[in-house]
Amino acid sequence: MKKSVVFLLLVCMAVFLSSAVAMAGPAPALTKVDIHAFTAQSCNYQWQFTPANYPRSMHDYSFSGPELYMSVIYTGIPNWNLTFIKVNGTQYKHSQLFEKQFFITDSGRMVGGYEIVYKIPSTYLGVSNTIIVTSRGTNGGSGDNVATNIKFVK
Repeated sequence: MKKSVVFLLLVCMAVFLSSAVAMAGPAPALTKVDIHAFTAQSCNYQWQFTPANYPRSMHDYSFSGPELYMSVIYTGIPNWNLTFIKVNGTQYKHSQLFEKQFFITDSGRMVGGYEIVYKIPSTYLGVSNTIIVTSRGTNGGSGDNVATNIKFVK
């Protein structure tokens, strides 16, 4: 009797463990980095979207407040250790400006990218700013994007 109870428990555990394991394919290569939008206190934290074409000049907007927030969309999976944000020539690591992230998933709920919100302190900004984001993918690929004429009033 004890042997059959132990055997039954082992079978149940095996079934449970095999059903709980997630199947994952290889991480998709990084194919695109897109500086999507900016916001700050002066615009009531409403996102101001970057123009679709290069150069992504934000000359129509002016920002102010204690910080500038930037939304960047990564298509594919970036290597965060090889992701950098350059603000007016000074390079920062992804982790130094990271605020929060959102997963971008496909219909099968597989992660295919991220939207990352970065917080840039006002002390890092001048009157007119250029921001460059560069990244390499965990499974190949790379991308970069530039936004210019980002007016920030202290």
